[in-house]
Amino acid sequence: MSRTVGPYTDVATTRVEGAYELCEGVDEAGRPVQILTLGSTSSKDPARRGLLSDTVAWAYATAGPEDAPILVADLEAEQPYVVVLRDARLHGAGRIMDRLLALGPATGPLPVGPAAVAHRPQLPASPVGPPSAPPMSPPTVVIAPPRRPSQLRPILIGIASVVVIVALAVGGWFIWTALASGDDSDESLPLPATERAPAEAEGAFPEGMAEERQEERTAPEWQADTSDLSVAGELFTEHDDTDVVAVTGWPFAFRVPAGYHCEAGDRSTVCIAPDGASSVEVGWTVCESPCREEAREALQEALPYQPLQAYENGDIGFSHREPYGKWKASLSVFVEDGGRILHVTAVANVSAELAREAQPILNDVLNQAQSLEE
Repeated sequence: MSRTVGPYTDVATTRVEGAYELCEGVDEAGRPVQILTLGSTSSKDPARRGLLSDTVAWAYATAGPEDAPILVADLEAEQPYVVVLRDARLHGAGRIMDRLLALGPATGPLPVGPAAVAHRPQLPASPVGPPSAPPMSPPTVVIAPPRRPSQLRPILIGIASVVVIVALAVGGWFIWTALASGDDSDESLPLPATERAPAEAEGAFPEGMAEERQEERTAPEWQADTSDLSVAGELFTEHDDTDVVAVTGWPFAFRVPAGYHCEAGDRSTVCIAPDGASSVEVGWTVCESPCREEAREALQEALPYQPLQAYENGDIGFSHREPYGKWKASLSVFVEDGGRILHVTAVANVSAELAREAQPILNDVLNQAQSLEE
């Protein structure tokens, strides 16, 4: 029998193994998901919660192209749970449950002491979590053997001295010859080169090129009267303290919270949060005509955090992940601008505390890009 659990609907239990329950349902975006959770009694066991946390970290670190992505992992909740995208082509939350069962009994007390350490999953090196400190070892002192004095340097110094003396002598002879044979006329002096006309002068470029270069030097303006679409959650409000990022030559501008430092490139701008580690990268490219479905899919698949959920007949794609202490998202927008198709992107990799700051940036990029078609 299906039920509703939090934001998930059509939830039904598909597998129970002692302390662990695996369910299937649908999230708020309409995506099919799997939900792995501890039972209400097992949730009160610190050892069982710790094993679940370690196993989820193992799942993050070892995830490959054949494994479904983890969408949400709330391991601090009263009843911890993990949500994984359900895709028949990929390994889902079942691999996490199988790992839990391989590390300890499904019910009853877990091993403690050295036995628990032996059963804990060994994580490979991964960006998930801080790297462990290397084992301590006594410092090694290397004493280099005494070096014989090199004979090359004195030789080079001698050669350089001879070259300088010869150059001075030849230069002095030319100067003395010029003074002795010269006269008061300036006829032998070279005439100054004719000044070139500025590149923007009339007739310097073929027809239309000057206007195109002038357009490239123009900074875009942020548009206030755009739609208020939201795929990433929060939108900027009129009370938010924001700065406008307007890069010369770009087709659109966008806003970021005040205090963000943006480093602009040709078609990519990275905006770094005050914490120095969180960032949102905004960019755009031209989808070569006729920009068919195959070309669009290739551009979207180059973004991280796949697969992207499609909106508005595929013109918009969005996905997000919430690993430990992080909020990561990818945005893809196709818009028409002056007869060309632009692919506008925004990729966020921020701490969980800054997710509410980063979400309005992605939504603002979406709405400012779509304003090009209006």
